[in-house]
This record gives sequence, C-alpha cells and structure tokens, in this order.
Amino acid sequence: MKCTLCKGRKGKRWCPAQRAPICAQCCGEKRMIEIDCPESCQYLAAGRAREIEQEHVRYLRAADVHERERYFRAIAAHERVLAHLQLLIGEARRRARDLTDGDVLEALDLLLATLRTEESGLLYERTSSNLRVEGMRRRLAEALEYHRRPAEAGRDRLALKDAIECLEVIRSFAARRAASPASQAFVDFLARTAPRVGREADPDSRIIVPGQTI
Repeated sequence: MKCTLCKGRKGKRWCPAQRAPICAQCCGEKRMIEIDCPESCQYLAAGRAREIEQEHVRYLRAADVHERERYFRAIAAHERVLAHLQLLIGEARRRARDLTDGDVLEALDLLLATLRTEESGLLYERTSSNLRVEGMRRRLAEALEYHRRPAEAGRDRLALKDAIECLEVIRSFAARRAASPASQAFVDFLARTAPRVGREADPDSRIIVPGQTI
C-alpha cells in the first residue's frame, strides 16, 4: 500500500494521526510539523531519540573547544532554562509554517544585545519591526524574565551572565544547523523533538536538549 502522504513510497508504518500507513521518510520529516502525532506513538519516541543523538554528535563535531565547554557548562547548570527556551521555539514553529532559522537567530541576537547592554549598566531593549522576529523575541524574553525573577519563594534566580550564556548556547547550535536565513533546519528539529504541552510557555515542561534528557 502506498504512503498516504507522498503517494509514492510504500507505507510501512501505521500512523495513528493519519489513520493510514505512511512511509518512514514522511514519518521522520513531517512528524509534529505536518502530522499531528499523538505522544503515545512508538515511532515518535524512537524518532526523537535518534534525531537528538544525531544532532548532538553533529554539533559537537563542528563546535570549537570554547563552544563545547560553554555547552556542557550550561547543560550542567541550567538545563531547565535551555529546555524552556527550546520548547518555545519548537512550539512557535509548529504554529507558524513560515518561521525560519533566520527569524530565530535575529530574535536571539536582539535579546543578547539587550542583555549585554544591561550587563554594561544600561537598560535599552532592542526590538524588531518584523512581526515573526518580534513575537519570538518577546516569548524568549518573557521566559528568561521568569527564570531571572521567579515569583515562587525559594526558586533560584538566573543570573544575568548565565542568561546570556544560555542564549549563546542556543544561538551557536542554531547557527551551525541553519544552512541559510531562510532555512528551517533548526526550527524544524525543535518542532519535531519538543513534546506537545498543555500551554505555550510551561516552564516545567520536560523536553530534550541535544545529547541530554532533562
């Protein structure tokens, strides 16, 4: 039987979302983006784990010593923050088909510029006239604000320098994955690997940082 999506290759996997057989390629490329996969799907879990490991290896092979040290330092100390930020990007990509790697990189650069200005003793928020970029920037800024100034008593505050480092780690990974500003390799990776959550910005959601389960 042919794949119900591409109509060309053999459909060897039963897709609970499509209620029909699909091929392995469509399953791997379109899960959570074009296919509304249930979290219970066995192929979703296996595909995520495989793709995350592949991305982890690819990134570390390409990264220089400084990038690798920063990456593992941030993972060890602030994996919850990294998970929250990546979850927001993955969720944004699933909602917006036109979100690109360039949009996310620009949003990260604006936010990094704002935080570095704050680090120098000044408060000046960089914004964008591009609605996609600005929406992404605002969501990431709100997430960092949650971690930097938590409302709950007893929760550790994320220091400004650590917030900057977390953004630098994500930007480094995004830049190495993006083939061009118009590409969607990075945002699609996060869309496929970030689990669906009950609300957009759930800071306690558990998602996978490349190479780490958190």
